[in-house]
Amino acid sequence: MILGIVITLIILALGIFTVGVSMSFMLKPTEVKLCFIRPLSVATTYASIVGVVIGLAVTLSNISWELEGGKGTPLAALFLGGISEALIPAITGFSLLTVAWVAVSLGMRKHI
Repeated sequence: MILGIVITLIILALGIFTVGVSMSFMLKPTEVKLCFIRPLSVATTYASIVGVVIGLAVTLSNISWELEGGKGTPLAALFLGGISEALIPAITGFSLLTVAWVAVSLGMRKHI
């Protein structure tokens, strides 16, 4: 759980920084800012993918522990809950990237 929170905070920080640079580009477009936004977007995308994979790995390991322990927890509920939590980093990262690239597209309109 701590690992999921940490990766989500990293994605949030990267995404907010990307949105900030994109807003700056929207207000005053330069090639330097645009060249900086691209690797930030890639980093946010990769971090989002890593967050989902970590969430799925934790979910599957928790299910295996439940199977070993023989507890009465329904595995379908545990699996579906884990998947829904594993998707939070992707939702966060890709939502921020959407906002960032909308700002870039508005900045490109001024740039052209």
